[in-house]
Amino acid sequence: MRNTKLFIIAVLFLIKVSNSFAQSLKYEGKEYIINGINIPWHSFGSDVGTHYQWGALNDSTWFENTFTDLENYGVNCARLWIHCDGRTSPEFTDSGVVSGLDANFFENFDDIFLRAEKHHIMLIPCLWSFDMTKDYRSTAGNYAGWHADLIRDTLKTKSYIDNALIPMVQHYANQCNLLAWEIINEPEWSMDIPGGGNTIQQVKANEMQRFVGMQAEAIHQYSNKMVTLGSASIKWNSNEITNQTSVVGNYWSDSALQVAYPHPLAYLDFYEIHYYDWMYAYHFDPFDLSYPLSFWKLDKPVIIGEAGTSTQYTSQQMLDNGSTNKYAGVLFWSYAANDGYGNWDDCKSELFSFSVVHHDSIYITTCDTASEIISNKQTDVDFKVYYSDNKIFIQYQHISLPAYWEIVNLAGQKIMNGEIKNNVGTKQIDVLNWSQGLYFIVMNFAPHCSLFSIHCSLN
Repeated sequence: MRNTKLFIIAVLFLIKVSNSFAQSLKYEGKEYIINGINIPWHSFGSDVGTHYQWGALNDSTWFENTFTDLENYGVNCARLWIHCDGRTSPEFTDSGVVSGLDANFFENFDDIFLRAEKHHIMLIPCLWSFDMTKDYRSTAGNYAGWHADLIRDTLKTKSYIDNALIPMVQHYANQCNLLAWEIINEPEWSMDIPGGGNTIQQVKANEMQRFVGMQAEAIHQYSNKMVTLGSASIKWNSNEITNQTSVVGNYWSDSALQVAYPHPLAYLDFYEIHYYDWMYAYHFDPFDLSYPLSFWKLDKPVIIGEAGTSTQYTSQQMLDNGSTNKYAGVLFWSYAANDGYGNWDDCKSELFSFSVVHHDSIYITTCDTASEIISNKQTDVDFKVYYSDNKIFIQYQHISLPAYWEIVNLAGQKIMNGEIKNNVGTKQIDVLNWSQGLYFIVMNFAPHCSLFSIHCSLN
């Protein structure tokens, strides 16, 4: 009895699938729908850089496994938190001035970007969080929070921009899967504003707007990357102020930022709002079909950057209603936060299904020289499957003969099959006139068994 190595590659043919989104994010010339997840950390505030007490906590194997998992379920974008409360990065002097980034910072960050790139995943690095005005110093070290002065004091803000932000922006100016820089997560909780301000330290609205504007200017000045901000709720990120809702206003419009910091590059490229069930009763709800995106009178594309587990909506309803309401995508909370507000199993199947329907607008191509579908390299087998010009190509070398391939449909019916007669070569399969559907390429190599599954879109 002959042992075989079995590779099963799921290839999805979606011909002439329309995109119902009125809004999307244009990046590197392509319109994208965000089909995403918040990682948002493996080690809070310490995935990039070296903690002065705990050392370097970056876990490259964990990120590799994470991005593999995300790719298998059709995720095209992940939101990753970087500084958080400042416990590990950037580097601070005793007086609270930012002096730079530690020696491991770029090595760790590079590794994360490259692993995400390999798995066709765009990243939104979220630099700061409202945690920077909390106080975790007793449990996480001298720099874990208590950084209101970094916001209030423009000289300290500038020290961060000059010694940390600009070096980051320049270093990743050409990083193909860097979708956007997010300046801060849910800053409203750090601000003395109606309904906000629940952290130990609080800053004035114009101080936070200036903090955001100064960073937005620097990013726009030193790169062509987009800039956003993770607003805690559309309550603070809408121009619709009526008796219907309790909207406070749009703190993040161009005009609002430039009143606080009057410079033309102080603007966001798109808005990012969050949803949790407490907002449902107050109608701050992007998934309510009675309140489409147009109701909120916003002048930029909007993504739902955090969507927590809901008693009001299933994950599928969040994706479908977000689409109907014309948002540019959803990032669920979360892959690994482990905080009780949502987990990967709640949404992964729905993300995959959504990626199937909207594949043309989800699959990231900005890092590809060709539209590669899968590449598997081992010591005894090396093969690659990719799509180009209405054809599937299977490139292979180091094949142990005999070896065979076949294509079956979702019902298990064999569509095509053949033998690989040489241990190096390329098999070309014309799919121009194939019907829309799900197909599997099954490849049999000697002498073991494995299973691989991916999908792609053919136009």
